[in-house]
Amino acid sequence: MSVPRCDLQVTLEVKDLARADGLSKNDPFVVMYVKDGNSAFREIGRTERVKNVQACKFTTVLNVSYFFEMEQKLKFDVYDSDAEGERDLSKHDFIGRVEVRLGEIVGLHQGVFTSTLKKDGKSKKKGTIIVTVEEDRHARGDVSCRFSGIKLDKKDTFGKSDPYFIIFRKAVAKNDWEEVFRSKVIKNTLNPVWEPFTVSTASFCNGDFQRPMKIEVYDWDATSAPDLIGIAETTLAYMLENNSTEMELINPKKKEKKKKYKNSGTFRIDLCKNIVLPSFLDYLQDGFQLDFTVAIDFTASNGKPTLPSSLHFMNPAQPNEYIQAISAVGNIISDYDTDKWFPGFGFGLKFKGSVSFIHPLNGNMSAPFCQGTQGLVDAYRACLYNIELWGPTNMAPMINHIASMAKGNIGNKKYSVLLIITDGEISDLGATKSAIIEASGLPMSIIIIGVGSANFDAMDALDSDNAALEHAGKRAQRDIVQFVPFRHFAGDTAKLASSVLAEVPGQFMEYMKNNNIQPSHIQ
Repeated sequence: MSVPRCDLQVTLEVKDLARADGLSKNDPFVVMYVKDGNSAFREIGRTERVKNVQACKFTTVLNVSYFFEMEQKLKFDVYDSDAEGERDLSKHDFIGRVEVRLGEIVGLHQGVFTSTLKKDGKSKKKGTIIVTVEEDRHARGDVSCRFSGIKLDKKDTFGKSDPYFIIFRKAVAKNDWEEVFRSKVIKNTLNPVWEPFTVSTASFCNGDFQRPMKIEVYDWDATSAPDLIGIAETTLAYMLENNSTEMELINPKKKEKKKKYKNSGTFRIDLCKNIVLPSFLDYLQDGFQLDFTVAIDFTASNGKPTLPSSLHFMNPAQPNEYIQAISAVGNIISDYDTDKWFPGFGFGLKFKGSVSFIHPLNGNMSAPFCQGTQGLVDAYRACLYNIELWGPTNMAPMINHIASMAKGNIGNKKYSVLLIITDGEISDLGATKSAIIEASGLPMSIIIIGVGSANFDAMDALDSDNAALEHAGKRAQRDIVQFVPFRHFAGDTAKLASSVLAEVPGQFMEYMKNNNIQPSHIQ
């Protein structure tokens, strides 16, 4: 279960702008750029120009698509306008700039980011910019309806009518109508009560509640084309605000022929309500955090770290696959943890004569935290020289350890994400399956990245996309594992991160739904 992209609305405010024209005030506007993954920055919009101010809130709303699994950078350039309507930015005075990851803003409480504007990387402050991102909550969720017909025209010679209805929305790009929903047929009645139904708000009107809609009611016929009973034109906004209201059904041909024609019955809105569903962003902006933990395979099959053939070899010119995997995933997921202190462990190693499957990278079991992604990398490098590569490749102890942490976080607005990086087949496959099944009811996800050229067939069995994981008579409550081999991405760490992180929001949302956990502002 993955969560698709979501469209965000960005609003901007500037304060305390440096004067670009000496003594006179500025006429500021902002240009917004986005950089997706390894692409170049591209402009996605500009605000309006506000005249003669040093601080203002812009009314222009800019839009950007957000992907959790991708590193997206935003750039905001603030200018003092010297010529209204001039698109060439070189004709305006540049005031200052700020760059920020979109995930960093989304991960903040309420999605509000404040930063200092600077010019050409210099330390002198050129003003302040406030960036707010939010979703259009009405554009998602569902519309739940119950309709009925009253005194519909009789269409059948030897009976009444067999009515059904079709809801259409006006097409945006062309002068046409798009079908949204088709009801079931109710046999032999002029006063049908159709079954309740629910469709997504996006399908209904794509978030535009004033979008023209029409409802066509037909009489079904088994041997010929259906007969039109009548049409009612409306909007979703009208239906939401007018429950228990009747709309006249008009048959255009009858209206044209009969001067005293009134209607062909009425279409009653028994119920129409918008059900706003929480999104992944709702939880993040309500203060939910992703607790990131890394577990590194230190088994002997990796090869002696001092040899260039080893998967743990530290090549000054090229980070090894372990470091690349830590950085690729950590750089994205760190945006969703405010303190950015991440536990780091090793497994399958020998330390001071004892084999360990839960060894803190920093050597401190009571506080195994590393500062940021670079802190994890530094602790991993240092750990290599203090332990012996050993074995076997037992993952269950580590999964159980993080599961116990996740269990302790229930009710604390925290969701654990465990990244396991390994070079080979699992030695305790049965125990690992049992550990995953037990963890599937807890607020956690597991990402496994296979490095090197080993056979990882058993890993695919853990990543149960098509059927729930089962073992020893027990069944997982949900899929919490995503596995990918590093070699499939040919060194493209952006694609690697996108692949392994794509399912995390869906797994997060499934846990919240299963446990009836709502963001506080939606309860």
